[in-house]
Amino acid sequence: MKKPFIYSGILLLILNSLFGLILSAYEPFNWVLNDGVILVNLALFNYLAVSRIKDGFKFFMTLFFIVSGLAEFLLGLCMKGYFTDNLLLIFLCLILITQVGVLTIIRSLSNYA
Repeated sequence: MKKPFIYSGILLLILNSLFGLILSAYEPFNWVLNDGVILVNLALFNYLAVSRIKDGFKFFMTLFFIVSGLAEFLLGLCMKGYFTDNLLLIFLCLILITQVGVLTIIRSLSNYA
């Protein structure tokens, strides 16, 4: 189950980087930010695949990471090209913190289930 996520993540990273190099409307800030989003979600998927979390929790977390990763990517596309006063960047950071928090809670709950 680990290899399809790794291969699809690498493919998405390559496609995003190619679009960032080719399209002039795709700002470098958004391009690098979305590359980071893809890498972070790829690391979360990889950790989920090798962890000892029970299968039911893994299924939920996989769906949760797909939906939240897609939301992060769309926020990265629509975001302004600067750090200051960027509300969408704050939302993206909150989603990332939520992902890590839910993973931590599920990991501790899986020990008792």
